Amino acid sequence: MIKNIVDGLIELSGTRNPFEICNFLGIQVLIHDLGSQILGFFQKTKDGTEILHINSRLDDIKRKYICSHELGHAILEPDLNISFFIENPLVVKSKHEIKADKFAAELLIHDNLLESYEGFTLEQIAIAENINKELLNLKFNIK
Repeated sequence: MIKNIVDGLIELSGTRNPFEICNFLGIQVLIHDLGSQILGFFQKTKDGTEILHINSRLDDIKRKYICSHELGHAILEPDLNISFFIENPLVVKSKHEIKADKFAAELLIHDNLLESYEGFTLEQIAIAENINKELLNLKFNIK
């Protein structure tokens, strides 16, 4: 289901870039200092305006991931306002966070990526592509 939604969004917008997709959909993206604990969050105002807040302390690669993740919240569950906090290994991710990560994985990682890396480990692919190993696992269901 999530893959079909992402594929349709890519086809409709003509891009995989989450910032460009937000622009296409009329979702505002604000990059500002959210402190040291909050990476980003999705907000839907009372008048229906959708805003993604992304921490300005993040590098460009992390911003792109957070934008994709928060866009997942906006598309999959637009009535929820969920903050995305720095991961704590003692906290199990909620189903909403996993769905948003799956959305980000489908958006950011091409379906044919593994064809270029036959014989490589997941860790090697993650390093070579500068992609979080967990996202690769969500995309391809490999360990």
